Amino acid sequence: MRMGQIVAAAAIAVGTVMSMAPAASAAASRDVDVYSDDPDPKGGMAWFKAYGEHFGICDRDYDDLGVRGRLTYTHNGFQYEYKLWHHTGHHQDPRLNCTKYPDDINIPEGTKVYLQVCLQKEKGATLKYCDTDTGVA
Repeated sequence: MRMGQIVAAAAIAVGTVMSMAPAASAAASRDVDVYSDDPDPKGGMAWFKAYGEHFGICDRDYDDLGVRGRLTYTHNGFQYEYKLWHHTGHHQDPRLNCTKYPDDINIPEGTKVYLQVCLQKEKGATLKYCDTDTGVA
C-alpha cells in the first residue's frame, strides 16, 4: 500500500508542475526572407521581421526590373494585405535600393504570414519570377 501512495503522490506532483508551466504559443515567431525566382543574381528580395512586425523589399540587381513585395495574413476570418514597390533606380548595391513599409503593422502573435516577392518592369506591369515563403509574427 505504501508504494501505491508514493506513485499517486508523484503523479499529483508532476501534474501540478505541468499545470504551472506557461502555455506554449501556437507557433514560435519566425523571421523570413524570400528571393525572386529569377536566375542568379536574384533581382529582388522581401523580408519580414517578427519582432515588431516589420516588412521590406530590396532591389538587388541592375536588371531594369523593379520589385514588388506583398505580405498577407488572416486573423479572425479577415485577410490583411500590405504591398510595397521599389521602381526607382536599379543599382547593384542593395543598401541603396531597399524600401520598408512605413507604418507599424500590428499582427497578433503566433499568426502565420505569407511573404511574396516578384519582379516587374513598372508598377502595375505583369509580375515575373515570383516566390513565396512563410513566417510567424
